[in-house]
Amino acid sequence: MKKVFVTGATGFLGLNLVEQLQSKNWEITALHLPGEDLKYLSRFNVNTVEGNILDVSSLQKAIPEKPDVIFHLAGDISMWHKNDYRQYKINVLGTANMCQVALEKNTRRFIHTSSSSAFGYHGSKLTEATVSNALDCKMSYNQTKYLAEQEVKKSVGAGLFAVILNPCNIIGPYDPGNWSQLIKNVCLGKLPGYPPGLGTFAHAKDIANAHIMAVEKGRKGENYLLGGVQASFKEVISQIIDITQMNLSLKQISKQKLKLMLYLGQVKSFFDGKEPLLTYPKYMRLTGSLMCDDTKAARELGFKTTSIHQMLTDCYGWMKQEQLIE
Repeated sequence: MKKVFVTGATGFLGLNLVEQLQSKNWEITALHLPGEDLKYLSRFNVNTVEGNILDVSSLQKAIPEKPDVIFHLAGDISMWHKNDYRQYKINVLGTANMCQVALEKNTRRFIHTSSSSAFGYHGSKLTEATVSNALDCKMSYNQTKYLAEQEVKKSVGAGLFAVILNPCNIIGPYDPGNWSQLIKNVCLGKLPGYPPGLGTFAHAKDIANAHIMAVEKGRKGENYLLGGVQASFKEVISQIIDITQMNLSLKQISKQKLKLMLYLGQVKSFFDGKEPLLTYPKYMRLTGSLMCDDTKAARELGFKTTSIHQMLTDCYGWMKQEQLIE
């Protein structure tokens, strides 16, 4: 029985990973912040320990000696500039702390969950050979995910057997408010239209399975883009309308209108101090084209993708089961 340690286990992807690890009868120790909501995590057979990735001493107490695997999923996904310093601490310094303690504990494998955002923004399809421009794109999330990868690679040089995974957009169960919010807005009839962008989408279960496959098949120090299905936001929203059987007819929201919404939101935020509905990073995602080549992950990890319809159906079914929508 493999002994594994998981950070970010209370989150969207973390819960999907824990569910699959439990099905394989792996012994799971999951880190959580003091006072953190364990509503969903408590449904699984896991050992829960309190700690904080920003506190090295708490990690030294929480992580057992010689774990077979550490899955480091914890991170700050904020898209608002006022959270930049917090995001830097969690994503970069927290990852550095995890790598340090992983080395101290003689960890057999360290699986680091990064993001396709670590490559920055490009007008062409991403591959693992794409040179990152994250430090120049003026977006904290992209920058911190890139810098976190550099911390992992430093530790690889010091002897840590680490594998870096770069998922794109993730859809599936246990999603409290990412793409599930889009489903909720469709159900409430609150969606004003669809943005002009294009993304690459993967089922949370496929991403979680890739983490497990990376333990034995991932190569030391290597990145693996976990792409999935390319689709326009129009296609994604059309699928949601079909699944929810809502009678909606939506039009495209132009880049110009979205840019106006961005500027007006920034002005409002300046006066009330609240996060605007649309921030610059979100605007870039909604109007850009995120395309990823997952050939390497498919070839080396056995990464497989599920249809957009199925991942949205599973997310919608989970939301109904948890009574998050009527």
